[in-house]
Amino acid sequence: MTDSLATAEASDNSLSRRVAVDDGAAVSFTEERSGVIRTYDLAALPMPHWHGVLARAFTAVLNLGAIRTLKSADAAFWPIGRFLSHLESLVQSPRDLADLTPEHLNGYYRHESLHTTQKAARTQMWQIGRLLRHVEPATMLSIDMRAYLAKARQTPKIPVQAALPGNSLTVQFTDHDGVMFDFDFATLPFPAWQATLADAFTAMLQAAQGTSRRTAQRPFDALRRFLTGLEALPQPPASLGELTVEHLEDFHQQVRSELAPGAPPIHFTSLRRLLMHISPYEQLSTELRHRLEQITYQPEGPAETPRPARPGTGRTSAMPDGPYEAPAPREDAARTLKVHFTGEDGRTFEYDLSKLRHPPFHPYFASAFAHRTGPTGSLRTRASADGDFTAMRQFLGFIAALPNPPKSIGELSPRHLDRFRFEKLRTTTEAGVRTQMVLIHAILRAITPRDVLSEDLREYLGRRNLVSKLKTAPVPGYSDREFKAILSAARSDVVAIRDRIRAGEKLLATYRSAPDSLDADDQVLGMHLDEMDRTGRVPLARSTDQLWQNVMKGRLTMARRLFLTDPDITPLLVLGTCLTGRNGETLKELPPTHRLVEDRAVAITLTKRRRGKSDTRETVYWETGASDSRQLHTPGGFYLLLHQLTDRGRRFSGGNRIWSIWAGLSGARGHNWDSKDVNFGHVDPFASTLARVLNLSEWGTRHDLTSDDGKPLKITVNRIKTTVEVRTTKAMGGHLPSASRTNTLDVSFQHYLQGDPVVRAWAEEIMTTALEEAESTARQFKPRVLDTATEQALRDGSRTADSLGITPQALTEALDGKRDTLANSCLDIEHGPFDEGRCGVSFLTCLRCPNALITRQHLPALLALVDELEHARQQMPLDAWVTEHGRTWLALTRLILPKFTDAQRAQAATSKPAELVLDLLDGPKES
Repeated sequence: MTDSLATAEASDNSLSRRVAVDDGAAVSFTEERSGVIRTYDLAALPMPHWHGVLARAFTAVLNLGAIRTLKSADAAFWPIGRFLSHLESLVQSPRDLADLTPEHLNGYYRHESLHTTQKAARTQMWQIGRLLRHVEPATMLSIDMRAYLAKARQTPKIPVQAALPGNSLTVQFTDHDGVMFDFDFATLPFPAWQATLADAFTAMLQAAQGTSRRTAQRPFDALRRFLTGLEALPQPPASLGELTVEHLEDFHQQVRSELAPGAPPIHFTSLRRLLMHISPYEQLSTELRHRLEQITYQPEGPAETPRPARPGTGRTSAMPDGPYEAPAPREDAARTLKVHFTGEDGRTFEYDLSKLRHPPFHPYFASAFAHRTGPTGSLRTRASADGDFTAMRQFLGFIAALPNPPKSIGELSPRHLDRFRFEKLRTTTEAGVRTQMVLIHAILRAITPRDVLSEDLREYLGRRNLVSKLKTAPVPGYSDREFKAILSAARSDVVAIRDRIRAGEKLLATYRSAPDSLDADDQVLGMHLDEMDRTGRVPLARSTDQLWQNVMKGRLTMARRLFLTDPDITPLLVLGTCLTGRNGETLKELPPTHRLVEDRAVAITLTKRRRGKSDTRETVYWETGASDSRQLHTPGGFYLLLHQLTDRGRRFSGGNRIWSIWAGLSGARGHNWDSKDVNFGHVDPFASTLARVLNLSEWGTRHDLTSDDGKPLKITVNRIKTTVEVRTTKAMGGHLPSASRTNTLDVSFQHYLQGDPVVRAWAEEIMTTALEEAESTARQFKPRVLDTATEQALRDGSRTADSLGITPQALTEALDGKRDTLANSCLDIEHGPFDEGRCGVSFLTCLRCPNALITRQHLPALLALVDELEHARQQMPLDAWVTEHGRTWLALTRLILPKFTDAQRAQAATSKPAELVLDLLDGPKES
């Protein structure tokens, strides 16, 4: 190696590394901070025919981003020379990389262990494994070598064996520092079980990924504790086959009772994994094996007849099992400051108000919170209870931070609430502050006894509409182009998910039926898939064709072959919303139970949060489509596909919803931590909360979705639902009772349709068309309007009644006002054109009736009628006004009033009645 100083460019402040390899085997590396360049020449190492390949692999290792200093680069380079020297010293040295075997690496590890510590030898093995994983192409290595390197830890397992020949009850374990420990199974209860349990313990350690003493000590201690508890029973099991699920659950509950809330039951998990290595495994009962593998046990034989849900003649009422325990009263909450909440969705939590600030308020707020979350309270879900608790925490924090906080609840005043509101407005939107104030007021109103609050505060809280949530304009839906782009992107992703899992299932089926028909790579992969399908455990392994990827990415790639993962949730939810028109909350609560109806539809009971508790369940029938090609075009087809994709994962996650993903075993404590630890990473993603981050923006960016103005398209599930509502309403011709399938009429209009520009434009088009049709109909009718000249001619006899097509008697009675209605004369009321016999339609219809005769004496009433119609237009929805009064208004303004002069209309306006009352003009109403 040679060192040379290089001056960093003044403009290069990124401290980026520069790694280069020449045509030979020299690799140059530039340290970030100092700018020193060091050249690593592999040509000086043994095995010259390997130099070019290893130089490129070493360059890839340096470019990973983890190596930033010369010290780290040296640590990665030095083991290469020692490894090649070891290989060259062998009697049968590998000629090329294809001849390299796992035994060569194990031999190198044992060789280094003789000259250095176990830890140093492991570090060198880790460096060599990382180097070989970056050999390109990976097929230069043998399949056995790739399978070895694909494992998470390349260091050979320290052998686990009996301490003394012939002593099968003492297992010797050596940790990574070379220290040996003996585990003597002869000291455990149940001597007949000791040999079997020792073998299972040995098998578990050999399959374990770690080599620390804790890896072995924890399951051994858990086993000792479990067997000691069994021995103390009045009737302990006589054999391993008599172990029951109850024995395991009792131990589980015992471990749980000693842990803090939220802590994982590690000892129970360790015992469970040890029992899963018992051989032969079939000696355990079927029920116990299913419990160990987290599979719901279903006994053989006919199912028991369920008890009737409702009483009937000769039947007793169904009663709950076990004694009834009433919920803790408000007094207990005020005393303990803890409120246990159980929501209608099954989610539970215990809120500890003692951790909040300002203790003088704690008993009153705990009592009020217990009331709001109790059976008669309005908080029915974990999300709503969290909202109240957050509001209390922030309010009490504000009160405690005041220079002179109230010393008792009786000193709390309206002034404190106003100050809290003004303080929150500095950092929160008006809508957010109003929502929070609604919760604070609800908590204060629930405080008992009421007289502990000051009189001013009670009067203040008693005012109606003191605080209300800020109503915002409904968000419009997407245009047809935007919606089609979203639907296409979601459908393409779901197709890829479906094909990916079906390919994994096909490979698994082939491996189990005809493994010899697979090549070496697929056999290794099939072995992993078989383990995943049986146990739910995803091996700590990379794929054999991508050895360079990190362990978590490789493990995720492996899991995605049979299970859904977190990124799959987004396209599935988006497609589900597009096809069903349901909101995201309802789709997240989809149940796995369903019923097929003649293979054409699927019946599902949905959960939808509403104000009325009786309306939270709804049974729907979704079309499934006639063929597999329509699976992603119908709501029922989507549901059945989702059911298939999650069926395998639900065996291990044990959720009561249709959703199940593999989330891994890492992550922050508290996010499905217990479930992931017990169920090998399989969880219901919406078990603890529905507010799971979906990364919709990232998904839209990945598909390059843009809005109509060319900007990145902002995607929300609510806007997608709005779009579906709009499209359904248009398809139904605007008939809301037919279009409103997922909401009530007022909710559909106020929250989804009212503010949408597509609906407004479409409605305006419909209204314009309706007015045009009404005007065309009105113009086809020619009302008989007598101007002044015609009326005078009829009176002096220069014109006769025959010219109007009526009898002289009818004309005389009409001119004398004997046949007047409210705004015209009726020439033949006994023979109406709109119904048989005597006319019974509304008086407004007279203006477009062939029997009507209009003269100047009717003009004041006609002008009053115009005013009444204008007033009605301001009070009624436009579509309803057009339907009810449109043709009457057109006949008046287009055909009748223009027959009179401006002077005649002005004179008649002075004597027009104050009002005609449209209700009377419409005709008699039923009482």
